[in-house]
Amino acid sequence: MIKHLKFILFYPKIGPDMYLTHWLLFFKTSRLWFQKRKMGKIGENSEIRPYCTIIGTKNVMIGNNVIIPNGTTLGNLPGDKGSIIYIEDNVLLGPNVAIYSSTHNFQDVNKPIKNQGYNVASTRLKSGCWIGINSVILPGVTIGKNSVVAANSVVNKDVPDFTVVGGCPAKIIKRIDGSK
Repeated sequence: MIKHLKFILFYPKIGPDMYLTHWLLFFKTSRLWFQKRKMGKIGENSEIRPYCTIIGTKNVMIGNNVIIPNGTTLGNLPGDKGSIIYIEDNVLLGPNVAIYSSTHNFQDVNKPIKNQGYNVASTRLKSGCWIGINSVILPGVTIGKNSVVAANSVVNKDVPDFTVVGGCPAKIIKRIDGSK
């Protein structure tokens, strides 16, 4: 029992399946204490809401004024210094967004994918960007300052500052700073 309790308290994960700690997210006082203890960095006025999943909590850096809404998944390879998710100040995330900084390798057809290791690359969401509902941000991608990712998009390449992208895979729809 003690071993299981230590696992739940100290394993670098937040999520509904971590039942003894997940309830801490439902109450603001315990949520603020818990997220500061569990995360790599979390800024002022930022919150992790219930029903989100974060794998590799110490590799997630969250700026000021960011809400991680329900259904969001932040996934990286715990303990790998190259697998970090950076979410800068004032980023808006819709529900059910998935952001990754690691993924499985799959080049060797003679091995099961789960035995081939991982490909890691830091992922960054620059300040003021908005990620629409159900979007997926893949490893190594940078979303530019004040850019918009349309709902249900899969982003596999960097997005320039002040740009709207959408689709699967996401493509530039328009610039929002007036330039062409």
